[in-house]
Order: sequence, then structure tokens, then C-alpha cells
Amino acid sequence: MLLLVLLVVLAVPARPQAPESWQLVLVDRAGATKTLGRLPPTAFAPRISPDGKQVAYDAAGSIWIADLTNLGAARRLAAGLYPLWSGDGTRVLFIVGQENAQQLFWQSADGSGAPEMLIPAARAPESWSAAAQTLTFITLKGGTNYDVWAYSLRDRTTTPIAAKPDSLEMGSRLSPDGRWIAYESSETGTREIYVEPFPQTGARTKITTGGGRRPLWSPDGKEVFFDRDDAQLYVVPVQVGPTVTVGPAAALPIKGFLQGGARRMYDITPDGKQFLMLFK
Repeated sequence: MLLLVLLVVLAVPARPQAPESWQLVLVDRAGATKTLGRLPPTAFAPRISPDGKQVAYDAAGSIWIADLTNLGAARRLAAGLYPLWSGDGTRVLFIVGQENAQQLFWQSADGSGAPEMLIPAARAPESWSAAAQTLTFITLKGGTNYDVWAYSLRDRTTTPIAAKPDSLEMGSRLSPDGRWIAYESSETGTREIYVEPFPQTGARTKITTGGGRRPLWSPDGKEVFFDRDDAQLYVVPVQVGPTVTVGPAAALPIKGFLQGGARRMYDITPDGKQFLMLFK
């Protein structure tokens, strides 16, 4: 059922102190940069469209969409936080509502029609897999009890994926083929990144040591990028099959970008050659 969203987002999680504006920058693996323009000081969680031509972000409690070639002509889509593109780029998902009473909606990316509620209780959408016809999202119970859930786009049902009462699970990302999921967990006392089959079989592999947060698969599914709260980007090779083989993690010559606490603040272009990041 379509619902016209007239809600105003009243509670926004703590965010980095912003300068007058942020530079939206494309960065290649060698660290070479191309500045696309500036976004408002409240811009948060930029996500590149599947065709690589647009960016969605939230700012001042609203979802905005802009062409990468003309950031100054951004248009407001709806009230909401934490945008996520659908796999075909025709819709944008986002959260609406007050803290601990938030709902997950989606709307046509061209602004037509009204937002439709998908999930009545969700903290943020995190990953979309067209192959698995699934999206993942997180919930929050209490101060930091984040859990990862999956939502089936086929039958519109939700299933817990990583939900432990004594630790934090978040940052979920489905692999390009929809057969694996990566996420971070604090169960050891240090936030590390784990990979396991999807749907789950009970097998699981920790792919980081010394900490890892906010995972992001490469488009070919052979690497996972992550950071460690040090504004440095890392990469770890991952070979998935009957078993998971993990290579040594390496730091990339990419640092100084904006990090956003619970949210991954960077994205990767569809061809896997560049990262979309915010800098002062």
C-alpha cells in the first residue's frame, strides 16, 4: 500500500562535525582523485547509482539525488535517512521516523508516486542483491544492540541473519552473486569482519585481524574493502567456493576521507575502479 510520507525526521544519530561543505571525490586505487563538486555540510552516506551516473545522499533529514556531473542541481526525493539504491536503479530505499520507531520505505528514484513502506521496524537499509532478490537491513534495540536481518523481495518476509544480544552486528553487504554475506561483529570484543554463505549454512570465516569495519565487496566478488576508524582504506582478497580462502589485508594509499560511525561513508563505482568519498 502506498503511503504519503509527511513525517519529519526528528532524531538524527551523532554525525561528524561538518565543515561549510564536503567535497565529493572519486578516488582510484592508486589514490588519484577527481573532485566532482561540493555537497551540503549535513550530507551523509553517499551512494552511487547502479549505472554510475547519480549519487543519492541524505542531508538535513531528506533524501537527495544528483547527477555526478551536476551536484548543484540535486533534487529532493523525500524526508528520510540512509539511502540505498535498488539493484536496477529505479528505486531508492530509506528510513523514516524517530529513533527506535523507524520504518523502511522505498520510492521511485524519479520522484513519481508516493513512498511505500516495506518494513515497519528497521534502523537502516544496508545491501541489495538482485541475484538473491534480498535486501539486508539493521535493527537497533537499546543503545548499541544492532542486528542484521534479511528481507525477501519475493515473499516480503524478514529473517534474522546476525542477531546476538551480547554483541553488535552491522555493516552487512551481500556479494555480487548474492551467495555470500559480509558483516562486522563485535563478539570478540574487537570489531572484525566475517563472511558466510547466504542462505546460511552455519559456516563462517573471519576475514580480518586487528579490526575491520564497514565491509564493501568489489564488483567481481574477489575482494572486500574495509576501514578501521583511522580514515584509511584497506583491502583483503577473498576466494569463495566450497571453502573461503582469505589473503593478507593491505592498506591502500587512500586516507583522510570522512568516516561516519555506524554508516559506511564511501561507495564503489560499478566498474570497481574508483571509490566515491567525502573530504573536507
